[in-house]
Amino acid sequence: MRLCSQCTFPRKFTRVFEWHSDGTIISTDRTRTKIPITFLESREFEALFDTLSNKIGMSTDPFLIEAQKNIGKILLANLPLKYVKRIPANRFLRPQLLARIMVFLIAQDIAALGDGRINLERYRAGEVLALRFRNPCVNPLLIGSSAGIYESIEDMPGSNIEYGQEDGDLVITLTHTDSAPEGNHEARLYLEEVIPGRGPITYERCLSCGAPLEAARSLSWDLKNGIITNKLTGEREVVVSVQSVNAILRELESELGEDVLTLIYDAQKAIEARHFAGMNIGERDGFWREQLEGYAIRGLGYPLVFEATDSSLKVEIGNAYNQVLYAAKLAAALEALTGELSTIEWKFRSNRHGSYEISVGAGRATQLVESSGRTKS
Repeated sequence: MRLCSQCTFPRKFTRVFEWHSDGTIISTDRTRTKIPITFLESREFEALFDTLSNKIGMSTDPFLIEAQKNIGKILLANLPLKYVKRIPANRFLRPQLLARIMVFLIAQDIAALGDGRINLERYRAGEVLALRFRNPCVNPLLIGSSAGIYESIEDMPGSNIEYGQEDGDLVITLTHTDSAPEGNHEARLYLEEVIPGRGPITYERCLSCGAPLEAARSLSWDLKNGIITNKLTGEREVVVSVQSVNAILRELESELGEDVLTLIYDAQKAIEARHFAGMNIGERDGFWREQLEGYAIRGLGYPLVFEATDSSLKVEIGNAYNQVLYAAKLAAALEALTGELSTIEWKFRSNRHGSYEISVGAGRATQLVESSGRTKS
């Protein structure tokens, strides 16, 4: 994959990633399928769901894997692997060599998304597929995408999934099954319709490739190892589908109840607070501008209304990658600025729109509810 000679941004991404003026990033493939994406710190994403798993006493990996399967099936439509579906599934017409070539062809794209380097371990048509990821991150998403692509190619309702670590590598083994997985959540793990919006954000762009210069300045690609690094923070980042994040959290709320969103909010706020530890925040107006623009360049969204005082924030946003997670990031920033704990009062919350006020000094417990009643999902 070629990098721009001027700004070092991957040239392919300048063709398929669209930075919109509302602080979102939309990935568009040749089939015109639109996938909202965001750049997230891999450690932040992993820590969020590890914390949640500890709080609820069960692993969230099955939710992550099942939700990501749908993204894997969408990704297949723009990969050379899709042509394998036209070949009958037997070991003579689909030899392991063919599978190895197909995996080789997509390895660079996967590396450019920050997912590490993929290699084929074993393939037998109609029976088994084994993959190895070097330098993996956010393993459940890699497992889900791999399973979704495999099930689509093999035309199966589900697959048996085994995975584990070997010398730091993630090894995934997928085998055939004729039955859907137990407790099939496919109907609930749907992907929402994508409606790009408009907003006030403008980007200074590279004259050579058109990439936003702020993104090019802050991100670097190590394609050999499949790693994206944020040059400003030193943290590893990964491209994550917004739709899968929302599907995961929607399913967790459906399975575990509304209280799980409070746990998610508190966990995200605590993780975000670590960014501000020991930081000299400085003057408030510049601080908030930096925060909001930093969220937007990574595809997290940008508020329609943002009013800040010394002790509160009034926010209305229609395009957050996730309303609860975005609000938690703002709450952590306000707490870092004031040195006090915050509370949030939701006026309205849906996947497409959020309206709330975050304030410090009130001394109330966090509640993800509207001031006049229950929040909408």
